Amino acid sequence: MKIFTFAALITFVSAIIIGYIVAQFDPDGYNIVKNYISDMGSFNHTPIPYFLDFGNMISSVLLIPCAFYLEKQLAPLPKKIEEIENISRTRLRLGSLGLIWMLIGLVGMWGTGFFSEDRTTELGLHWTFTIVVFGGFAMTGYFYGLLIAFYDTYIPKLLGIYMIFGPSIIAIILFSQGFQPLHEWIMFFSLFAWIIPVGLYSLKQINLEFSSK
Repeated sequence: MKIFTFAALITFVSAIIIGYIVAQFDPDGYNIVKNYISDMGSFNHTPIPYFLDFGNMISSVLLIPCAFYLEKQLAPLPKKIEEIENISRTRLRLGSLGLIWMLIGLVGMWGTGFFSEDRTTELGLHWTFTIVVFGGFAMTGYFYGLLIAFYDTYIPKLLGIYMIFGPSIIAIILFSQGFQPLHEWIMFFSLFAWIIPVGLYSLKQINLEFSSK
């Protein structure tokens, strides 16, 4: 789990940073005000679009076991039958909903890489998967945020509160104004403002588990 979590974070962050730097060599230039994130995955806006495409696909696959680990840690099942009466059903349901929406978000993340702007097809699959990944991770943050805010976990409650309100409020505001390139970047940063910290806290938790054995 430690390897998967660390590799996913490094792969995606590196893909964004390297992709952004390489996109600067495009004759038209690249910046977050006039270019969508997805433009880094198109030959129309960058000489090498593969960093974002493969970064999305590889990271989404690496994060699958991390999604199940997160649910297990935040909403653990009882180890003994007699403990079932004491466990919160609401906590388990929030954990299940968080897992489901995270898997949906990961499908969207993989789809944005596979169906890049250059391979979106006439069905507009790239835009569809973009909505899926943003919506999936926003809902993941909402349900896991509720779980973190109201139950004892290894993740700070303040971060849980942000997960509930931050991405949701930003998404409502941005979509109501029309989704522009800068809006997409703001939404992206609002999501990764909880995804990266949760990943880092999970790595810390994994290290504690190993050290206690």
